[in-house]
Amino acid sequence: MPGQQLNYNYYTYVSDDGTTYNIRASVDWAAVAAHGLAARTSGAPRFIASKSQKPRTFTYRDATTGRSKTGPVGTVAAYGAADLGDAENFYVTGLATTVSHALAKKTGEKVPTTLVGAQLPDHA
Repeated sequence: MPGQQLNYNYYTYVSDDGTTYNIRASVDWAAVAAHGLAARTSGAPRFIASKSQKPRTFTYRDATTGRSKTGPVGTVAAYGAADLGDAENFYVTGLATTVSHALAKKTGEKVPTTLVGAQLPDHA
């Protein structure tokens, strides 16, 4: 029996400051209600992860094989509601059934900030 095909789509992601974005995630990941991802918001900009900007994420690990799954968490409420050790089932490439993974790591959102230094008067 063939394994599950990974498919991707865009989903609504609400940043810590309340800005709505569309973020790419696997359909399998977004199907888990605890991840707080909803159908994409038309007209919202894409959230593009970079060195200075990263979405909040969960990382789950399968204790038997050591395999892990990481993906975005759509809302602050979903991020706060999850506890380390919470279990979710995910498809693993090459297997026809799901495998239980435990939440091993919660990573907060990283957004660029602008620091405005003191504007001192010029000395003549």
